[in-house]
Amino acid sequence: MKVDDRHDTPPTRSVPEKDRFQELMKRAPPEPTKRPPPGGQGVRSPGVLARGALGARTPPGSLQVSPRGAFASAELLGRVRQGLSAEAHRLGEVRGEAHQTNQERVHQRLTALIARELAREPPAEPGTDRGASVARGGEVLPAEPPDARPTPPGTRLEGSPGPAMAGATSPGETRVQSTLALIEKIEVFVRSQRPALALRLGGALEATVEVERTGPREVALRIQGHRGPLPRENLARIQEELAARGLRLKALSSA
Repeated sequence: MKVDDRHDTPPTRSVPEKDRFQELMKRAPPEPTKRPPPGGQGVRSPGVLARGALGARTPPGSLQVSPRGAFASAELLGRVRQGLSAEAHRLGEVRGEAHQTNQERVHQRLTALIARELAREPPAEPGTDRGASVARGGEVLPAEPPDARPTPPGTRLEGSPGPAMAGATSPGETRVQSTLALIEKIEVFVRSQRPALALRLGGALEATVEVERTGPREVALRIQGHRGPLPRENLARIQEELAARGLRLKALSSA
């Protein structure tokens, strides 16, 4: 006789895993909803787009690029604008200074050329017209009269000038003319803004003059006469003419 201890149990059906997952989700507590911050909707990054913003979905395989923009604060833009304005102003000043320097150089060069041409002594003319004076070495000599003829010694023509009327110009007048010529050359030298100048005068003065610029419209003179020191009256006349032309004389020496 055979004894079987197992009891017949009804077959049980296994619950699929999908149904079991759904049952567990129903038993779980509901997820708390996130509330947006007060004052408006939540801040989204510029690269994230809301659903439905583009309308229909893009077909698969197409490239989708999210728009991006560069953001800068108003303070940063203001500082950049101020820096550019300062740089433009500096470049304008540099350009103006360069233009002014170039103009000064051109003016100095032109003045130096004019002074050099004036310093040159004009060549003596071979012939002179009748009735005109002849300039020789700074001295102005009267021209020979048209009716001047050699006369034998001991004879005297009627109306002929005496010894006092022999010279048309006196030595004092020639010295005045030489002094004025010297003053004009000194004035041209001051305008040329050169540091020093040496002049050789002929005629009544017969001297070498060294001019040195010591300041704006201020000069120092050193006069060396070929026949000795110049008279005091000539030196005083030079000082007066310089003062009349607005030039200051710092030092004056004569040897």
